Formats: sequence, structure tokens, C-alpha cells
Amino acid sequence: MRSSLRIIWLLQKEEPLAFWGGLFLAFLPAAAGIALLAVSGYFITATAIVGLSAGAIAFNAASAAGHIRFYAALRIFGRYVERVITHDATFRFLANLRSGVFRGLVARENSSALNQRSATALSRVVSDVDQLDGLFLRLVVPLASAAIITGLTLVILWQYSPMASIALGAVQAAGLAVLAKSAGPRQKAQARRLNVSRDALRVRVSDLVRGRRDLSVFGGLEQQRLAALKAVNQLDAAQEESELTDMRNQAVISTMSQVMVALTFLFAAYSYQQGQMELKHIALFAFVALALPELLISIANSVGSWSKMSGAANRVRSLLTVGECNEAVQSARSNSKAPQFTAGEDVLELKDVHFAYNEKATAILDGVDLALPMGSRSVVIGPSGAGKSTLAAIVARLQTPQKGSVQIGGVSLGELAEDKLRATLTVVGQRTQIFHSTIAENLRVAREDASDADLWEALAHAGLKELVEARQEKLETHLGEGGLGLSGGEGRRLALARAYLRNPEIWVVDELTEGLDHATAETVLASFRAMTKGKTVLMVSHRASELEGADRVLMLEDGKLQDVALPLSDEMKSRLRDD
Repeated sequence: MRSSLRIIWLLQKEEPLAFWGGLFLAFLPAAAGIALLAVSGYFITATAIVGLSAGAIAFNAASAAGHIRFYAALRIFGRYVERVITHDATFRFLANLRSGVFRGLVARENSSALNQRSATALSRVVSDVDQLDGLFLRLVVPLASAAIITGLTLVILWQYSPMASIALGAVQAAGLAVLAKSAGPRQKAQARRLNVSRDALRVRVSDLVRGRRDLSVFGGLEQQRLAALKAVNQLDAAQEESELTDMRNQAVISTMSQVMVALTFLFAAYSYQQGQMELKHIALFAFVALALPELLISIANSVGSWSKMSGAANRVRSLLTVGECNEAVQSARSNSKAPQFTAGEDVLELKDVHFAYNEKATAILDGVDLALPMGSRSVVIGPSGAGKSTLAAIVARLQTPQKGSVQIGGVSLGELAEDKLRATLTVVGQRTQIFHSTIAENLRVAREDASDADLWEALAHAGLKELVEARQEKLETHLGEGGLGLSGGEGRRLALARAYLRNPEIWVVDELTEGLDHATAETVLASFRAMTKGKTVLMVSHRASELEGADRVLMLEDGKLQDVALPLSDEMKSRLRDD
């Protein structure tokens, strides 16, 4: 509830005129609809009474007919204007909300707090934001309209028959109580099962489509197909359960509307018998009793989605908070001083760095100290799982140590502005993200204002210039998803070209040639050594070939980082992979 109120408050804060204006305009057509029904009932009854009295009773039919036309026009016009204003405000708010949510998603990804597959996480975020459009349009607006109109109607009808007004209000309140109960823990559990089922189906179908080649080769296609069908059945069952709940709500509200009409008519007739009201007003009460439950029905249509919207609001609020905190941190860092690099001095320094993935886990880094002089080339080796990639991530501020300090150019890493850090340090990893776009656009990820000449220079240093020149569309050549159209080595060199465009002082390289054959690895390494000449390099490696030209080799084992004597001993060489 708190998260939903936060989202509603944000909408009110961003779009106050549309928010309150939309609520007022939503009230008009709903009130006009009830007034239209009531006046129509009064008109029919009064006309009948006049006919039965043979003209003995006077009745201004023109006035009543005028009121009917007025309320009909007001209902149509009010509903149209309300929809335009509220929908426009909601869509603009959701557009801004998406920006905040994606900022939070990026910040959470950097802190490794997101334990979902990226495609599932993205799909969930998009779905959550889309669901929140109903928070204002299908819940707040109908609920506010129902509360205001019910209150005003009861006040007006109290003047004719207090007992009938009390009966009508009691049944309306009971209907709201039923709807409130239907949005309880059981429905929230249903919503969670529905979300889990949808995520499971997305994962199964994604694995089936993306892995169909390997599944076919190894005979797992049928097994994966059955898993996808099982996920479909689970989703169908969850949806059926949710729809049955909605249908029960609708049935209860419909039943209560009939009860409301019967009780209202009964008490109105009693008031007439006691001489407290005129006969023609009985129909007015009956028609109002018919109209008021429509307000509850409009709410009932949204209550079925309330649990889904509530869960979505919780997740969105969490991401907004992370994004706001991250933005505040970035703003605080924006005035930080730039790193200063002096020949012969350390450009990167780690002191007593400790890191563990959680409180109960064994520390991967336990008191690590490291100092890299300007222009040095250092390689960190060690067994798999020792924490080499984690060390590289901490240096790049993609992970945050629980203890210790990291400085770049005399400035604390935690205080360094993002733009200054990324201009100073670049990471090249074994997994290169190639976007489904042109080669030029893939390169301009690193530097948006880079000219074509800059791109060709970067490609030349990475050893890709001739390959791209041979393509018919050259820099405008489109690459497929995941770098389709480039080999593994070519993709790795494209990452080097990106890094060259940044021209950083510090290069952090994680398993640069992992997964490449010997010839391709040598080509990639040659390009890398040429473009990092004179730069400070921290490389993580398992391969003996990547140690060539290193000023310093360090062993990371059991959370400790220790220097290895050069040249390497035979025992140390045996722990590295031959190329």
C-alpha cells in the first residue's frame, strides 16, 4: 500500500493540474449518469401520475426533459474530456517513471544485487510499469468518484427518507468492504504465482528459441518443449484462478445491487406511507439504487488487478529508490577533483581491500594491497574462482568492497565523478556486448562525438580496418544480435577499438583471449599491446602468452595477493595454460 501511495503521490507531484482536474472531471460524468437515471425515473413516474389524475396535478414536463438533455450531454462531454486529460497525464508520467526505473536497474546491476536473468528482469520491469497505468486510471479515479458521489447522494436523499438513505449507504459500504477484503493476502499470493508463472514461461521459451540448435544436436529439444508446455499450463492455471476471483467479486457486487434496490424501494415506500415523501420520489430512490452499484462494479473491475499493481508498485519503488540514491551519489561526486597522474608515481592504489558476496560467505579478497605505477603492466594470475575478476570489477567500481580503500590518481574511487572515472579507466572483458546495430554505432558507444576518421583509426589499431573496408557498407554494416556477423576474435578486437576511442590512462583487462584459438589470440594480443603502449595496464589472465611484456606478475590465492618472482619458475608456469 505504501509503495502504491508513493507512486500516486509522484503522479500528483508531477502532474498536479491533470491529477486533480482529472478527478473532478471523472466525478462529473459519474454524477451526471446517476442524475440522468434519477431524473428519468422521476419524469416517468410523474408523467404517469399526471395521466392517472386526468390533469388534476400540474407537472412541468419541459423542465424535466431539459434536465435530462443537460445531464446526458454533461455525461458524454465530461467523460471524453476526463479520458483525454487523465490518460495524457498518465502516459507522460509513465514515460518519466521508466527513466527513473531504468536508472535504478542500472545502479542495481552495478551493485550485483539483481539476481535475475537480464531478459527476465527487463521484461518484468516493462510489465510492472505498464501495470501501474491502472493505479490512477482504474483505481484512484473510480474510487474517488464512488466515495464523493455516494456521499453527496446520501446527503441529498436524507432529506426525503433518512431510513432509505441509511439502507442505501450501508449496502454501498458493505460492497466496498467486500472489495477491500478481496484485495487481501490471498489475492497477493495469486498475483505472485501469476508473475512467477509468466517469468518461468519467458525463460523456457527463450531457452527453447535461443538454444534450439544445441537442443536439436544433443536431443534435448523435446524435453525443453515439454518444459515450455508445463510453464504454459501453470500460467493458464494461475490466470484461471485470478479470473475466478474477479468473477466472484462481480457476482457479489451484482447481488448486492439487487439487495440495494429492494431495500431502498422498501424503505422509500414506508416513508411514503408515513407521509414523509411524495409518491413520485419513490422511483427516484429506486433508480439511484440501481445506479450506485455501477460505481462499485467499476472498482471491482480494478480490484482484481490491485494485487498485481501493488506488487508492481513495490518493485518499481525499490528501483526508484536505488536510482535516486545512485543519482544523489553521482551528483555529490560531480564536483570531485580530476585524477592527477605523474610519471614514476602510483596511478592506482588499493589498501587493505576486503570483499565477500554476503556476510556468511568466505571473503574472496582478504586484505589485498596493490599499487600500480604510471605506465606499468601488471598481470594477476590464480586459480579459477580465486577472485581475479572480482578484483578487476572493484577497480572499475562495478563492485564495492566491504572494507579498504581504492584510489585513482590520488582521488578516492568512491568520490570520483562517473565521467571522470570512465575517461580515466576502461575495462575490456572476455564477454563483449555487441549491439544489434551498425559497426559505427557500436563504436560510438565509447565516444558519441567520434568522427568517421576517428572510427577508422580505432579500427586500424585494433586490426579490423581491412575487414571493415572489405564490407560493402563499411562502417554502416549492420551486425546481428550478439555480434552475429563477427567471429569471437573480431568481436574482441571491436571491444579494443571501443576502448581505444576512450584513450584511457588505465586499462583493466579480464581474460582478453579466453575462448580464442592460438592465431586469433596472438592477433588480438598484438593489437592490445600496440594501443596500450605507455599506458597503465592491469590484466587478469590464465594464459602464459598474456604474461609476455609484463613488468609484474601477482598471484591471487586464498584472498591474498602476492608478487611472483620473474622470470617465472617451472612450477608457476605449470599452473598457467599453454597456448
